[in-house]
Formats: sequence, structure tokens, C-alpha cells
Amino acid sequence: MARFVTVILITLIVLGIFLTYTFENYYFKSKEEEFIKQGEEVANLVETSLCNGNYQQTVQYLRRASQFLEGKVWITDSKGLILAASNRNQNWRGVKLEKEEVKKVLNGQIVTRKGMSPLFEQPVLSVAVPVTMDNKVIGAVFVYAPLAGISGIMGKLQELLFFATLMAIVLAILLSFTFSKSLLNPLNRVNQAALRLAKGEFNTRVKTKTNDEIAQLGQTFNYLAGELEATIAELNQEKNKIESILVSMNEGVVAINEDREIILTNPQAETLLNLSQDRLGEKLSQITDNQDLLNIFNSALEEEEVAINEFTLENFQQPIRILVHVAPIFANEELLGVVGVMQDISDRWELEQLQKEFVANVSHELKTPLTSIQGFVKAIRDKVVTDEELEQEYLNIILDEVKRLTRLVNDLLDLSQIESGQIAMNIAEYNLKDIIEQTVLNLQPQIDKKNLTINIESSDDAEFNIFLDRDRIGQVLLNLLNNAISFTPESGEIKVQIKDLGEEVKVSIEDSGPGIPEDELKYIWNRFHKVDKARTRTGNGTGLGLSIVKEIIEQHQGQIGVESKLGEGAKFNFILPKNLQES
Repeated sequence: MARFVTVILITLIVLGIFLTYTFENYYFKSKEEEFIKQGEEVANLVETSLCNGNYQQTVQYLRRASQFLEGKVWITDSKGLILAASNRNQNWRGVKLEKEEVKKVLNGQIVTRKGMSPLFEQPVLSVAVPVTMDNKVIGAVFVYAPLAGISGIMGKLQELLFFATLMAIVLAILLSFTFSKSLLNPLNRVNQAALRLAKGEFNTRVKTKTNDEIAQLGQTFNYLAGELEATIAELNQEKNKIESILVSMNEGVVAINEDREIILTNPQAETLLNLSQDRLGEKLSQITDNQDLLNIFNSALEEEEVAINEFTLENFQQPIRILVHVAPIFANEELLGVVGVMQDISDRWELEQLQKEFVANVSHELKTPLTSIQGFVKAIRDKVVTDEELEQEYLNIILDEVKRLTRLVNDLLDLSQIESGQIAMNIAEYNLKDIIEQTVLNLQPQIDKKNLTINIESSDDAEFNIFLDRDRIGQVLLNLLNNAISFTPESGEIKVQIKDLGEEVKVSIEDSGPGIPEDELKYIWNRFHKVDKARTRTGNGTGLGLSIVKEIIEQHQGQIGVESKLGEGAKFNFILPKNLQES
């Protein structure tokens, strides 16, 4: 507003000066023309008397005319001598005028002059008009008017212009203030609304009451705010979708910028990398020292292409295997960073390792008896063995190895069929204690051979009738008891306990053998897993027994476990529900 008022002030001042100057010039020009006209009228009046030399008549004419003249009038002859003057109080007759304008007027020119007069000793406006007769200058008429009177009039005019200008300035200031207020208030409202919009208040709107340009600006602002609010809402919706997707993903997601600073994670990634949200902005190298992880992110950043790798993270009590895909992020062909997706493939990887180990173990288990059979068959075929008794011994060994191969193949088939659910269980109600006693009776030759003692403990009033597949549970008991017999030293003791748990029955088989190392307990259910030599079986087992046992118990919706300390024997426990419904 100040600049606007300043412009108005300067404009009005310049306008006032211009008007004063214009009026002054106009006024003096008007006076000059008026004096010239008066001079010409006087010249026409006195030209005859002046030509005849009748000076008295000339004076009379002048004095009659002076009554109607505004200024002082002198009449000179052709030599510049004053012949008559309108002022009777001063005797100017005979005075010769030597001024430059006298020469010009006597040459026939009309001369005007404004300035200090040495004759009147004051500023005057003078007009000189030649008096001619027959195109010959015979004299001149001089009209003088003091500028004091004219200046007074001009002073009043300037004073009037000054007050008019002052009033115009005051009025302009008032109008400017009113106009600026009406202009600035809506602009201030728009400005305040814009500031609120910048702070995130996207529902901000400007009220418009008129149809002028300011109102149009407000309407445009409201349209912009509405579009921005809708855009932000869409972005927030997309952001929420992405966050929901990231949270619900099983894979971990990590994004870093070009400076390798973490800019985005999801809960799964935070778990995998053991980091929290307050560490966003830190470099990836500050979060983990796993070189495989750092290398794959660096590779994707430097080469600007997808990088894939699989490796193990050691950040946990049990190392985990992860598969990582890292892809670059571009915007307008400019690299912004990379995003990595980390998938926990520990289960799959362990399964693959187990499959590889299983294939290797099966190959080994098959190779050993086949090699033995091949050797003995070649010896018999090539007549290397000539003794009939030795040949018979070789044939018995071959038969034992074939039986071992048969058991191995049968166990593999059983395990495969049980896992795939291809074997239908024959569920019926049986007394579990009777099945245990029958199994012990069947193993009595092996028990007597090692002079072992088997104690079966149970409550006399307990109810042990449950629904089960007799053949499969018999297979479980046979396997567990056979293991106990194999690993219990001669003259040792085996304990079998049966407990009624209400809706379930618990069976425990405890040997007094060398025990199982604690770090091996979780692996004993794996196929062909071999514990250390202290637990190496003395019989002809296939290494699949416990895997089959576990599958059969789980098929019965039961549970199985083992307790053992090295040197203190092993205790196998399994629990079966009493009311198993055949599925």
C-alpha cells in the first residue's frame, strides 16, 4: 500500500506543478494577446493625429482610451521619443526609449517582454505595437502592466491548485486505503489459506463474496485445494495399501537409497535383520555385517540391474537360509535406490538337504549289501570257494543281505505310503496293555539272549482300551522295544510304563544304554540319521525305524518325544488319544 500511495503522491505533485506552469503560461499568453489587441486599437486611434503631428489630439485620444486600458500606455514617434503617456502624474514626454524592443517595434515588429524594467524598477509585462501609415512606421504604442498584480493572481491560482492537489492527495490516500483494504483483505485470506494448506490442512477453503478478479483467484485456489486434497487422499490410500501389503507379506522388504541408507522396511525384514523403525536412515552396513547381504545390495546399485542370491543369516540362535531378490528403483530414468525382497527358505532348504542326505544314505545302504552280495557271488561263480561248508556260509550271508535289502525296501515303501496317506488304517478298540505284553512276549528270545529284565508298570484299575490300528501300533512298540534291547547292555533293565491320562494314554519305554547326546536329540527322527558310535545299533536295522514310528503316531493324532542324557540311557514317550476317529 505504501508504494501505491507514494506513486499517487508523486503523480499528483507532478500534475500540480504541470497545471501551475500551464495556467501561468496560459494567463501570461492571454494577457499578451489582450495587450497586443489594446495596443493595436490605440495605434489605430492615434495614427491619423500622429501622422499629422497633432500631438495634443494624440494625448487626448490616449487619455480617453486609458480609461478602458488595464496597463500604462506610452506613445512614441518614429525616433523613440515619448509623445504621450496614460499616467498623468508622471511627465514622460520627451524621454527617449533606448531599449532593444524599441528598435524592433520601430522596424514594424510586435514585441512582447516579461521581466524587470529599469524605468519602473519592478517586473512588468510589456507589449510594443508599431503605428503605421501607408506601410511606414510613424511611431509605436507601448503597453505596460506591473507583474505584481499578475503575480498576485497567479499566487492565488497556485494556492488554489495547491489546496486542490492537497485535497486530491488526501482523497487519494483515503480511496487507496479503502481500495487496498478491500483488495488486501481477500488476498490476506488467500495467503493465510495457502499457509494452512502448506501445513497439511488440505480441507482449507477461501470464502468468496464477489465476482471480481480476487473472487476468481479464491475460486481458483479452492479448486487447487480440492484437487490437492483428492490427490493427497489417493496417495494416502495407495500408501495404506502398500503398507498393508508390506505388513501382510511373508517376505521381508528393505529399500535403500543411493547413499545406501535404509528408507523402507516391513515387519518381516525388521525381524530378519533385527532392526527397529527408529533406525531408518542409517546405512545398511550399520545394521548388518553379513557380507553376502551387503554385496547383493551393492551389486544391484552399482550395476543398476536385478541381483539374486541365496545365503545364510547368522543373526539368530539358529541360522536361517534366505533367498534375496534386489531390483533397482528408477524415476524418469534416474536411479533412486534399490529394493530387496528377502524370503525365508529355511524349511525348503532343510528339506532339500534332507533329500540329498536321504538319497546319499539310501545309496549307501543299498550299496553296502549289494557290494557284499556281488563279492560272494563272484567267489562262488569263479570256484574260488571249494569247501562246501564255506560255500554254504557264503550263501547264508548272501541270503541275510537280501533279507536286509528287502527290509530296507519295505521300510521305504511303508514310510512313503504312510506320509502320503495311501495306507488306510484299520481302527478298532483294543487294550493297549495287552498289545505291549504280546510284543514283549514276541521279543522274548532276544531278551533272554542278553539276559535282560523288562518291567511293565501300570495301574491295575486303569482303563487302557483305546481305538487304534493294532498292526501299526504293534509296529511302533516292536521298533521301540527292539531299539531298547539293542542298546541296553547284557543283564540290563528295560522299563515300560503305561499311564491313564483320562482322555489319553501315555506309554514310556526306557532303556539303560549309553544315552543320546543332547545336540542329537532333534535329529533322531530324520531318515538314516546316525548318532555317535556309542548308540550304533548291533542289529540289522535300516535306519528308518524312528521315522516310521513318528509318522504312525502322528497318523493316530498322537505325540512322541524322547528324553536322554549321555551315559544315562534313553526314554521314549508317546501319547495316544483313547477315542481316535478313523478319518
